[in-house]
Amino acid sequence: MIRIQCLNCQQVASRGEGSTILSCANCGSYFLRRCKVCGLVSQVSPGQKDGQAWGCQWCLTSNAGFTKRKDPSEATIADLAATLEQRGILPAAAEAATGEEPMLIVTMNEVPGYRIVQVNGDVFGLVVRARNYFSNAGASLRTLTGGEVSGYTKLLTDSRNQARVRMWQEARALGANAVVAMRFDCNEIGEIMSEVTAYGTAVTVEPLEPSAQ
Repeated sequence: MIRIQCLNCQQVASRGEGSTILSCANCGSYFLRRCKVCGLVSQVSPGQKDGQAWGCQWCLTSNAGFTKRKDPSEATIADLAATLEQRGILPAAAEAATGEEPMLIVTMNEVPGYRIVQVNGDVFGLVVRARNYFSNAGASLRTLTGGEVSGYTKLLTDSRNQARVRMWQEARALGANAVVAMRFDCNEIGEIMSEVTAYGTAVTVEPLEPSAQ
């Protein structure tokens, strides 16, 4: 069994290494396919139809010739785990969020009730995601009637969550147990992609004595 992390919600679960389908309790099941250009493994929607092109989650290349069975691009859970490790998204690190020592993330320069005893350095988490055709089409229609563009809302929410996870993973790797002065930065690339960055200062904190609070 392999501890594997869903690319969309970052939930970690145990899966058989030979499986070619990733089942996430939050997001459902995904086909696993290897990109013909970058060679990395992506999660492909279960609604994907035979012959329909699918987009690589890493290099954004469109891959043609999808088939649900005996696809030459088929990949396994073990292949996805190798991709996550190669990209610096270690499944084991995601489990730290539920460990005994949680990562404190605050937008302030201090953590109430704690003393900063060491500054470990600046950290950031970066995510670049492309907006799919259906989200763009829906957004164009929404400009006629007004209201929330739910496809973009989900895109940016997922991107911020993933950027924040990558930021605290980097902080944990530096030996920190908190991030202060955390901020988000959002930009557009080529009018089709959204860049989201979470950044802050990784620090080590310890609780104040009751008399010192």
